Amino acid sequence: MLSEGQELLQTMKLASMRVLIVSGNNAACVRLFRFLSNDCRAKEAIFIGHPFAADSVRRSQLMVSQASGETEWSIRRGQSYEPSSYLVDLLITLFMLLCLRRRYDLYISGVPHLVLLGLLLRRAGLARSTVYWTHDYHPARFKNKLLNWLYLKLDEICATHSDYTWNVVSEIGEHRTRRGIATPPDRVLIVGDPVEAGQMQWLAPEDIPAASVVNSGLVQPGYGFDLLLEALPLIVDKVPELKVTVTTYQKLPDELERRINDLGLASSFHMMGFIPDEDEYTRVLQRHRVGLALYEPKAGTHKRYSESRAKSYLARGVPVIITRVAPISSEIEKSGAGIVIEYDSQELAEAIVRLVSDDESYRRCRDNAISLAQRYRADVVVPAAFERMGIQI
Repeated sequence: MLSEGQELLQTMKLASMRVLIVSGNNAACVRLFRFLSNDCRAKEAIFIGHPFAADSVRRSQLMVSQASGETEWSIRRGQSYEPSSYLVDLLITLFMLLCLRRRYDLYISGVPHLVLLGLLLRRAGLARSTVYWTHDYHPARFKNKLLNWLYLKLDEICATHSDYTWNVVSEIGEHRTRRGIATPPDRVLIVGDPVEAGQMQWLAPEDIPAASVVNSGLVQPGYGFDLLLEALPLIVDKVPELKVTVTTYQKLPDELERRINDLGLASSFHMMGFIPDEDEYTRVLQRHRVGLALYEPKAGTHKRYSESRAKSYLARGVPVIITRVAPISSEIEKSGAGIVIEYDSQELAEAIVRLVSDDESYRRCRDNAISLAQRYRADVVVPAAFERMGIQI
């Protein structure tokens, strides 16, 4: 049986809708906003975003797009203090909504406490339908058992009461089912993080330095940087000119650079850190032959239930070396868009040496990476989701 919100959406055209996206400053949500904004696909698109705990850029932002143009403003945020920062997110969101004074046809959020706000707005008649877009699902998010129980309970409320639940990977829904959460199948869609057409850019193979590797993402435990340090001496023994570029959206820890120096590996690294400009970030990725996504298969890792930085590499024509943790690894292996390895330094070393030394293997993986990336384009992913919800595009 369809909910009232579902029935409403099946009578609407996207071009007549006012869509509100409230979430963390998540790249996927920003790309959804841009998709809706481009060519005025939606009557009005609004994005309210808040910083995640690890974000270097500390701001809450508001972007509004309509036929008359776009407006944007932001509020500076201080250091994150979870879970009190969640209350600040809610208060700032309410302030922005009071300034906007709108009613919304569709409210989309990927953060449980902000999804809960959407459910309350729906109850108040300010949002007509809601979507819970689960990007990062953390079965063991907090060490504190009470906090973790509250988080999972809030996830359950969001999943069962939203008109639709979008999961970036099917494993999220499967884990909820194991938890005993019953969500009607017609309310659950698999909607991965989209890639904008403008990000689909790559250089000619001959313009890319052969011994170039990029590691983009967090460098904290669980994200494979220790594995890279362990494998690097094996690699430079065969490819002494190898250079690894490191980008991240958090401050690079001082102790990490000291450790690299102590290991005598400083000459093999280019520590770029955070790159705020998206065009520059694209240019950096394009100039590399291999991208690393080395998630550690430790108990409780949320990377089994989330997207991966691999999509950023694929969109720029960069083959991926990835561990068997993130669900996208099976797609990369099946399509031949890179090399899937166990969490093992010897396997990592062999994979990197192969892709930087063997032109035939590299070009084959590169072509497959570009082909696979087409499946993740925003103009493919987003219309398919809306059409399954009955919205006319």
